[in-house]
Amino acid sequence: MYDLSVVIPVLDEDHSIIDNLVTELKSIGAEVIVVDDGSRNPYPNSIKHGVNFGYGSALMTGIKNASRDLVLTMDGDSQHTVSEAVKLYHAFKLIGNADMVIGARQAQNEAVHRWIGRKLLNWFASIICLFYLRDLNSGMRIFRRSIAISYFSILCRTFSFTTSLTISMLCDKYKVEFFPIDVKERSYGKSKVRVVKHGLVTLYYILRNGLALRTRGIRSFLRKIPLWNFLTKKGFKSLP
Repeated sequence: MYDLSVVIPVLDEDHSIIDNLVTELKSIGAEVIVVDDGSRNPYPNSIKHGVNFGYGSALMTGIKNASRDLVLTMDGDSQHTVSEAVKLYHAFKLIGNADMVIGARQAQNEAVHRWIGRKLLNWFASIICLFYLRDLNSGMRIFRRSIAISYFSILCRTFSFTTSLTISMLCDKYKVEFFPIDVKERSYGKSKVRVVKHGLVTLYYILRNGLALRTRGIRSFLRKIPLWNFLTKKGFKSLP
């Protein structure tokens, strides 16, 4: 796995869990970048954010500091394991022409309202992208670093980073695939995701990035029409 950088964003996670992940990943040749996003007790061997900037910001920091062509993201809360990361890496290699492979989580124990919210967002995003999304916001995924960086200016800096990246790549016709992964139950701390708050942010980015990229061709055509240019110069800047 010498062409792979693994980015692990952490916020108040158990240091021993991170230590084990880092040791295992380095033993199989991966570059490992831990980004501590403002923990009260920061992880020692990490890139440290002085304050909590958000999950997406931590991932962006890690991706920018990665030195290899492929990036795999995984959580440091004990739900993701190195064995599943290795499977995802090999799936990416076997597919060959994929730009991103998302780890689709299998059936897991979660509250009914979380399951319903996640499914509704998946279905809604699938309609926007014209592509069935099995698991829109899975935190374990592997992708080409250069493509992700090209979208940084329009990606969410909080929990919807993964959603906004998926939507953007699909709407621009990059090849995105899914591969089943197993996730474990959290052994430390609690989930920092808030269903309503982060669900609304996710919905916003599905609409914002999806519709903007889907209508880019139409807007490009409109700019060639003299009347459209005249109207926009006269103050109709809010029009597409």
